[in-house]
Amino acid sequence: MKGEIRKTLFYIRYAMGNFANTIAYQVFGNRIQFYYVDILGLNASLAGIIWTLYGFWNAINDPLMGQISDRTRSRMGRRVPYVLFGAIPLGLSFFFLWTPPGHSPAVLAAYFFLILFIFDGLYSLTWIAYTSLFPEIATTVRDRVNLSAVREVLAVLALLLSFILAPILAETVGYIWMGAIMGALVAVGYLIAAVGIRERPLAEEGAIGLIQSLKIVLSSRPFRWFLGANMAKEYIWLVLAATLPFWRKYALGILGPTEVFGIWMNPGDVEAILLGVPILLTAPSVLLWRPIVPRLGYRRAWILASFVFIPGFLLMTFARDFYMGLLGTILAAPGLAGSMVMPFPVLSEIVDDDAARHGYRREGVFFGMNAGIIKLAFSAQGVLFAAVMSAAGYIAGSDVQPASAVWGIRFLIGITPILACLIIAYCMYRYPLGRARVVKAAGGQEAIVSGSE
Repeated sequence: MKGEIRKTLFYIRYAMGNFANTIAYQVFGNRIQFYYVDILGLNASLAGIIWTLYGFWNAINDPLMGQISDRTRSRMGRRVPYVLFGAIPLGLSFFFLWTPPGHSPAVLAAYFFLILFIFDGLYSLTWIAYTSLFPEIATTVRDRVNLSAVREVLAVLALLLSFILAPILAETVGYIWMGAIMGALVAVGYLIAAVGIRERPLAEEGAIGLIQSLKIVLSSRPFRWFLGANMAKEYIWLVLAATLPFWRKYALGILGPTEVFGIWMNPGDVEAILLGVPILLTAPSVLLWRPIVPRLGYRRAWILASFVFIPGFLLMTFARDFYMGLLGTILAAPGLAGSMVMPFPVLSEIVDDDAARHGYRREGVFFGMNAGIIKLAFSAQGVLFAAVMSAAGYIAGSDVQPASAVWGIRFLIGITPILACLIIAYCMYRYPLGRARVVKAAGGQEAIVSGSE
């Protein structure tokens, strides 16, 4: 009993890194385009180009950081030094995202481009090292699902801060103070996550370099199908976060003080409720997936989670007021929870499969390649955002948009996520490792058994 309590407390400490990451990632994704495009007046097409270049840089940057951590040897381990010493610089770079030196179009575009790359370099260095610890910390199906659940419960708390506190702070004290407060939480979360982790010594890989490691990783058929599903999942989160302020303002018509449940609220508070209630429901939904995943297996559970999304997205597409919009976001909560729980256990299963085949654990390259390639979802979201908003006639800085622009926003926040859900289902249907289940090995220990179907 005491051992289980100690393990849970250790999981909670480790999960604080996911708390920090969620704040950095979601506040960044939710507010940055709205801040630079709608408030500061950066041209939407130019923002889309910068976003695309940023996404392509991630495809190179993240695998490189993973390879660096794989090949690092220190008394503190391969990953822990990057988490420990990257925490404070990452928090500072997050703060500087919100401090552009002026509103000149050229200066604004140049600063946005530069600070994106600085922030992302520090983010990748810290995040890839942190996530690469996951398969080592949890080695059985039960432990991986439990650790994933703990990580995502703390992620839900971070989502509440990201989607409720951050918009309120932005509306009341301004974006600079919001960036300072959230940046401090990012740094503290990662510092806590590094406490108490002791990495196991591993055999040397020898002379295998980045290119050869990447070839081995990309030769993994399970990993390729996983990437398709995870990119689609990532797109869903990105498009929801980036489009929600536009959807609230133009599709739901909430531009000023609005009466909600008999109380008059400003737009930032209304937006916080639109996401706050479903996010609160996501926490118990995460716990509901714990028994479902081992029973169905990773593949079937993720397929189920993708279909659970669809009713909420349909309602969000056609919602015309706060109450319809809230119901749509609430219906999306179980799918959000499922998409949060699934990726890390599946990727850990793939790392185990690769290690069994090649005799060396390449968590850093696998997690780095995953992080880099799924960031192409940034490019997809940025290109689609720019294309749809421009084609639909969106007018930057205007409180009045043509009907075509409003329908463009509805298409982005409702129809494109449904298409992404179908992509997830197809990719996991083709995922070859099939169903992972818990079996009892000698001595009563749990073991991971994966079968191809």
